[in-house]
Amino acid sequence: MTFSYNLVLALFLLAPGFAFVAGIYATGRAAIHEASPPPPNSIMALAMVTGGSLVAHTVAAVIFLLCHVLNMWTRWHWPTLDPNPYYQARHLAAADGLATSASFAWILSLLTLLCLGTYLATRAVMNSPIGRSELIGGALYGWFWQIEKTQGAYAYVLTQFENDHGTVGYQGLLEYVTLDAEKQISSLVLTRAEPFSLTVLEDRHIQRTPTPRTDKKLRVLLTKAEIKNIVYTPLVFEDDQGVEADDSDPIVVLGGD
Repeated sequence: MTFSYNLVLALFLLAPGFAFVAGIYATGRAAIHEASPPPPNSIMALAMVTGGSLVAHTVAAVIFLLCHVLNMWTRWHWPTLDPNPYYQARHLAAADGLATSASFAWILSLLTLLCLGTYLATRAVMNSPIGRSELIGGALYGWFWQIEKTQGAYAYVLTQFENDHGTVGYQGLLEYVTLDAEKQISSLVLTRAEPFSLTVLEDRHIQRTPTPRTDKKLRVLLTKAEIKNIVYTPLVFEDDQGVEADDSDPIVVLGGD
């Protein structure tokens, strides 16, 4: 199998960017929601991959530059080939035989370490106050970032289903929400859910009919195709005093197809 120089160079330059994106969206957050990465062919995905690669390679290049400066200052030289992978990649096309195999193996080894370091560093930043700032949180989660700033939300979800009393809905605590690449809800889970029915009367008044249940531990999973719209209120958990709704107005989110 023959690797072209351009392919090796492209992998060398872009691999840390993919590790950067993976570190952002694989972060174990304490929030109830999960965002999907942008589409691969989108400008945002291209910007994240190239931007992450640029930062990672800049940091690595500075580290190797400092090593060269230290070697010059101590007058100590490498007994073998220069271990700088950027130098090796530059001269890889001109090498042949054993030198090519050794250089290629060395470049891939350091590339693996660079990707691993980029992934771990990205996760550390995302779990820090910087990763939970308004700028980054708003960019990743859009309108749903308001729930992250509190500790959850109480939601009223109107579904596409109907019964004899009108449109079926559920109210309860948002346990988990998945957002797609367009920041729209693709699925959600309600816990301590209570079903109800909604009917529009002839005088345009809305009649809400609760559906009593003896089981108060109902959990409901709804997908995007089943959701008509959502109204939610962010919650604030006070110490040993239960759950209280935020003072802000309820937020209406249109859903469904």
